[in-house]
Amino acid sequence: MVVAGWGDGTCRHCQIGNTHICPNVRWPGFGPVGGFAEFIPVPARYLIQVDRRLKFEELAPLTDAGLTPYRGVKKLRDAGALCPNRVLGVFGVGGLGGYAVQYAKLLGGGATIAAFDRNPDNLAVAKEDGADHIISIKGKSSADVAKELSKATGQSDLDAIIDCAGAPEMMQLGFSLLSISGHYADVGLVGDRIDIPLFPRVSREQTFHGSFWGNYTDLSEVMALAAQGKIRHTLKMFTFDQINEYIDLLRTGEVVGRAVMKF
Repeated sequence: MVVAGWGDGTCRHCQIGNTHICPNVRWPGFGPVGGFAEFIPVPARYLIQVDRRLKFEELAPLTDAGLTPYRGVKKLRDAGALCPNRVLGVFGVGGLGGYAVQYAKLLGGGATIAAFDRNPDNLAVAKEDGADHIISIKGKSSADVAKELSKATGQSDLDAIIDCAGAPEMMQLGFSLLSISGHYADVGLVGDRIDIPLFPRVSREQTFHGSFWGNYTDLSEVMALAAQGKIRHTLKMFTFDQINEYIDLLRTGEVVGRAVMKF
C-alpha cells in the first residue's frame, strides 16, 4: 500500500508526520509517474504492509475515498464534537460519504449519525453502512430539512458535520443547520469557494476544519480497521478499456459507491 503525499522531509509539517501538507509535496500518479501505470517507483518510507487476506478491490479505494473522511472524522473527534448526546451530519454519501458514515460509527463515541444526500441510492447505501437516519435534501429548503431532522433526532440542528461534497449549496445548507459551538469538517472539493454569512459563525462560536487527504498514521489505522473486517465497501469493478466510460459516469454522478479499475 502506497501513502500519497510525499514531503521534502525537512519542513515542520513533515517533522510531525503530515507529509501530505508539506509545501513541497509531490503526488504519486501526477506528473512523470503516471496514475494509470501498472508499476511505479515508490520510496520505501511511503509503503505500508497490509494484511494478505485483503483483496485488491478492497484495498484500492482506501488510499483515497477511504482515507480522506477518516482524517475528517478524527478531527471532529479530537475537537470533542462527538459523544453520545450529539448529532453528526454526513453531507454527500457517495464514494467518500459511505466510508464517513462507517468511521462516524467507529470513532463517534455513540453520536447519532444522520446522512444527507439527493440520491436515494446513495442514501440506501448509507443506511446499510450504519447511518441512524437518512434525509433526502433534493428540492428542499433548509427549513424543510431542519423539520425532517427534528422529527428524526429530536433536534433541528447538527452538533457536527462532515461534508464529503463541498458544493456551495451543500455548505450553505450545512452551516444553516450547524448548532451553537458546532464543528464543521470539510473534505469535499466540488466547489471552489465558501459563500456563507459571517456573523452567525462568530456569534455562535462555530469551528470550521479543513481536512485534506491523510497521512501515514491515518492510512495505517484505516488498514488496521480493514484487516479487522470493520470496513464495508460498495464497489463497481471495471477494466482498463472501460476507463473513459467510467470517468464520464463519475462526472455525472452515476456511480454508487466507488468505481475500481482492475488491470
